[in-house]
Parts: sequence; structure tokens; C-alpha cells
Amino acid sequence: MRPHDVRWMVPVVLVAVLAGCSGTQPQAKPPVDQAAIGAAIDSVETAWTGACAARDTTLLVGLYADDAHVFPANGPRAESKEAIRQAWVGFLSTPGLDLKLSPNAKVISEAGDLVIDLGTYEMNAKDAKGKPTHDVGKYVTAFKKVNGEWKIVVDTWNTDTPMPGQGH
Repeated sequence: MRPHDVRWMVPVVLVAVLAGCSGTQPQAKPPVDQAAIGAAIDSVETAWTGACAARDTTLLVGLYADDAHVFPANGPRAESKEAIRQAWVGFLSTPGLDLKLSPNAKVISEAGDLVIDLGTYEMNAKDAKGKPTHDVGKYVTAFKKVNGEWKIVVDTWNTDTPMPGQGH
């Protein structure tokens, strides 16, 4: 090989190495542990259900991220910790309230940093006149990791009961 032939090879080899053509493959990220994430979300939901049953708004609101959004059925949106607290204080003061959640599916992001929980609820309570009421509906709750803890960032629910005058 002549000396001037080496001059063009050095840049070509350097470009090949920098472009990843050195024969090594980039390392793929390991898949997230879906079962562990699902169990962590189940733990948050258990805490949420316990706080709701105990009417503990401090614990309940602590499960939400600082930038959370709550969109309750038949009520205004709540987008601060204090607004979320007030929404729950109002809801939890419902006479005879008994709320049961049934998670149906969890959608976990590929990166494992966001979870969407889909489920249904069944609620029994008493109206303003003391008459028993029953409602069923569905909910969507989004969770994200905040400082290593799963927190609720979006929470919304609505009834399956048709409005008066609407038949299904």
C-alpha cells in the first residue's frame, strides 16, 4: 500500500467507528417489569380506596401529584391540591356513601413511567331526602412517577345512568 492510500483510510475508519459501524450493536433497553408496575398501582389504588372509606381527605389528596387534574362527574374540574381537597370533601360528605372500584385494565407506557388505569365503579348513597340511590359508571386514572412514587395526575369518572329523558 502506498503512503497516500493510508491518508484516505484514516478518515473513513474514523467515520465508520463514530457512526456505529464498528460491529457493535447498541444495547436495547430491558423491558419494564409490567407486573411490578401493576402491583405498585394496585397499592396506590388500595390506599385510595381506604382513604375514601375513612373519609381521610389528607391521605386521599396526598396520592395526587402537585400538578394533578381531577374531572369529577357532575362537578367542576379541580386543578390544584386545594381544589382537589375541596372536591373530595364535598363528595365524601354524601350521606351513606359506599363506593367500590373495579379496575379492568392497566395500560403501561413502554418506558414504564406512565400508567392509565381503566375501571368501573358502583356507588350507593342517600339523596338529600334520605332516599337510597345507586349508580354505576366508569373511570380513567392516569399515574406517573414523581420522585420515585406513583402519583395520580389525571382522574375522571362518569355515570352509566342516562340523564332523565334519555333512553338507552
